[in-house]
Amino acid sequence: MTRTKAFTLIELLVVIAIIAILAAILFPVFAQAKAAAKKSATLSNLKQNATAVAIYLSDSDDVFPASAYSATPQATPQSPVGTQIYSVYDALMPYTKNRDIILDVAEPKAINWVNALATVGALPFLNGAATLAAANGNYIQFAGVTPNFAVFEDPNLGRSSDVTISATSLDLPADTIMFATGKRVNAGITNTEVSLLTAAEAAGIDAAAPGIRTKYLTPVGPFAGENFPGTARHNGQMLLNFADTHAKSFKSNASLQFFGTNDAACMGNTNINQRVYNLPFDINGIPNGIAEPCL
Repeated sequence: MTRTKAFTLIELLVVIAIIAILAAILFPVFAQAKAAAKKSATLSNLKQNATAVAIYLSDSDDVFPASAYSATPQATPQSPVGTQIYSVYDALMPYTKNRDIILDVAEPKAINWVNALATVGALPFLNGAATLAAANGNYIQFAGVTPNFAVFEDPNLGRSSDVTISATSLDLPADTIMFATGKRVNAGITNTEVSLLTAAEAAGIDAAAPGIRTKYLTPVGPFAGENFPGTARHNGQMLLNFADTHAKSFKSNASLQFFGTNDAACMGNTNINQRVYNLPFDINGIPNGIAEPCL
């Protein structure tokens, strides 16, 4: 009589259990590897972004581009309605030829630039077209990194241009943030990275930079620095580049101990030496220059 060789039920269950154990071990490793790859790609984007700024500076008498200014006639002298906004993203595009450079691979649509401008009735720069439809996608739609509005100047959409600063005016270029992984927070919406700070973290920020948490917790206006805060979306880390063109990752609660001099009357603040940067949300300011909340 011929016997057919086969696995017993117990043997099959053992094999399945071994496969399940291996999967449980390997899947988190794969997820970590994927997250690390996204972090590396975004850090590379920030490095290329910083290099583009350096080339731009060499072509523009060492003056940084404004974060945003009117590129087309305004409806009224103080209204941006219908105005196309030429942004710092647009200013750097001729040097990168790649819109992906301003994205965060982990969250490419973190900043919907079109919607952000729509909150003040403005349009993105359409490269010669008159409408979004006519531009056929040839404009900045999304971003994943946010600029330091002190370096690239606060946007003031009611003007035809903004006062800009020179790179030679920076005392500490290696410590001056240019861009950070960021997001868009609309007016009246709570920024969770501020609301979820521990009591110790909140107390430390309040002592070093009075008024900052309140300013960033729930943005009041539609289009200011607090509407474009930094964010730590890479396993609790945020990525930054600096005015000397290097890029680096930092823990969300890292303390960058640089100070800026504020007007003592600003928001009733009597402590004129405020910490410039308060990660992960506050990336605006210039060491030895100006810190929030006076921006």
